Amino acid sequence: MSLKGLSGFQKFDSEKFFKDKEFLFTKIEEWQEGEDADHMHVVGSKITGGIYQDSTTYPHDQKGINQGESITFKVRKPISAFNGWKVFQTAFVANEFEKVSIWGDFRNQLSVKVPSLQPVQN
Repeated sequence: MSLKGLSGFQKFDSEKFFKDKEFLFTKIEEWQEGEDADHMHVVGSKITGGIYQDSTTYPHDQKGINQGESITFKVRKPISAFNGWKVFQTAFVANEFEKVSIWGDFRNQLSVKVPSLQPVQN
């Protein structure tokens, strides 16, 4: 038996996953969407950050197993909203989520849309 449509019933707990993580800003680029390459328009920014602090407790009491991994956040804000951010210097957190989906052949990738990201004051 091969059931279809099961992934629509999975729920990813964004708040729990991101709660104990801080990211280091590594890259910014325009987030574009459209029907094809000739009809693309900018809808926001894509911010990539490396997980530099992972205090999440995972199954089997594992900690920090995603430290060093990168996540790209799609933010509905222009690149200019991040003018003060410095590559490899600005730390940030994600606290609010529009949509987070697990994807990939091994279900080990995240697609993350957020309304904003908050820099961490050191």
